[in-house]
Amino acid sequence: MGSEDSAGIAVSRVRLACERIAGLARAIVEGHRFGRPEGPHERPWTAEYHRAAVGVYGKSLPWSYQQDIAALFRQSADTMDELSIPSALAEDWAIVIEYLRGASAAIDRWLSSEESRLLESETTFLPGIGAHTPVVVHFDELAELTTSEGASRLERAALAVKSHMETLWSAGLGGDEQRLLGMVASGMTIEEMAAEFHSSSRSMHRKLKKLWEALGVHNRTEGLHKAVEEGLIDHVGRRRRGFSDSRW
Repeated sequence: MGSEDSAGIAVSRVRLACERIAGLARAIVEGHRFGRPEGPHERPWTAEYHRAAVGVYGKSLPWSYQQDIAALFRQSADTMDELSIPSALAEDWAIVIEYLRGASAAIDRWLSSEESRLLESETTFLPGIGAHTPVVVHFDELAELTTSEGASRLERAALAVKSHMETLWSAGLGGDEQRLLGMVASGMTIEEMAAEFHSSSRSMHRKLKKLWEALGVHNRTEGLHKAVEEGLIDHVGRRRRGFSDSRW
C-alpha cells in the first residue's frame, strides 16, 4: 500500500472515530430528554468519565469488538497528533484527542481485567466497526454519568474535527503534505524545509509541486490563498526573500 493510500486510510479512520463520538453524544442528550437524570461528569471526554463508562460498554459489546474500537481510537489519536490544524480548531482538537486517548486506555485496562474475562462473549459473529455505536449499548446508563451540556460540547468538537478531516480528504492531503503546507505558510525557505524533511532542495521542489497539484493550484500564492479559504491553515507568515511564486 502506497503512502498516499495510507494517508487516506488514516484520515478516513479519524472521520469514522469522530462519527462514533458524535453519535454517542447525541444519544446521551436524547437520554436526558427522555427523563434520565444527569450525572456527575461534566466533561465526558476525560479519563475519569471513561473509567466510569467502560463497564457499560463491557456489558454490551463482544470482547473482540471492544479491542477493535480501542485500536481505532488509539490510531486515530496518533494520526491527529501528526497533523497541523488551524488555531480556531485547537480546543475541539484537544477534546477529541483526550476522548480518544482516554477511551482506548480505559478499554485496554478493562479488557485485561478479570471482570472483563468473566463477561467475555462466546459469540462467533463479530460485527464490523461502523459509524454508529451499536444499539445494544445502554445509552440510558451512559446518560446518567454525564450532563447534556458536556455531551453537546463533545458532539460539537467531534463534528468540527470530522469536518476538518473531510476537507483534508477532499484536498487529498496526507500528514506530510499538511506539515509541508504549514511550513510554507510560516514563511520557511526551501532549504529550511529540506532540513526539516531530511531531504534535498530538489526533492522539496518536487514535494511542493505535488502539494500544489493536490490543491489544484499553480504556485505558492494560489495555494496559500486556497488553504486559508478552506480552513486548512488560518494564517500566512511573511515570505522570506529570494523566492518567487514562479519557482514554487
